[in-house]
Parts: sequence; structure tokens; C-alpha cells
Amino acid sequence: MEAIEGLREGQFVRIYQKITDAKKERIVPFQGKIIKVKGAGLNKMITVQNALEGVVVDRIFPVSSPTLTKIELMVVKESKKATRKRNAKKRK
Repeated sequence: MEAIEGLREGQFVRIYQKITDAKKERIVPFQGKIIKVKGAGLNKMITVQNALEGVVVDRIFPVSSPTLTKIELMVVKESKKATRKRNAKKRK
């Protein structure tokens, strides 16, 4: 898969990843908000955050990984404070 230029923090994406079990392959989608983009070119890594039933899951994907089959941009938004929610401390 080619590396997608223009991935930015605050965008909502759906990432399709190929998983191989014992005898079969399947493609599993993971969707969420990009909270961090690090590196450039073939070394680009993105951190995607998703919340399901109150549990927040962060996954780190290398964009040039051969297991990624497709990256879809769901909603294109400009966000300057994408990591603020992740790093915020809970108030009592």
C-alpha cells in the first residue's frame, strides 16, 4: 500500500488491516481519530484513538506496513488540539 500524504491530527479514518490466523486470512477494520502523526515518508507512524463502551483504545500503525490494505478518510476536519483530550488529567 502506498503511504498517504496529507494524514493529519484530528481526521477520522478507517484502517483495514490484514490478520492471518492459523489457516485463514481476514481483513479487520479499525476506525477512529488520528491523534498523532510521527515521521515522514516510509517511516511515518500514526496513532489512532477509538472509544468503545467507555474504553479508550489507542493503536499505532506504521503507514507503510504490508498488513495495511486500505486507509479511508471518513471526515476531514482541522483540529489543533487533537492530543489535548488524550493528555488531559481527570478533575476530581
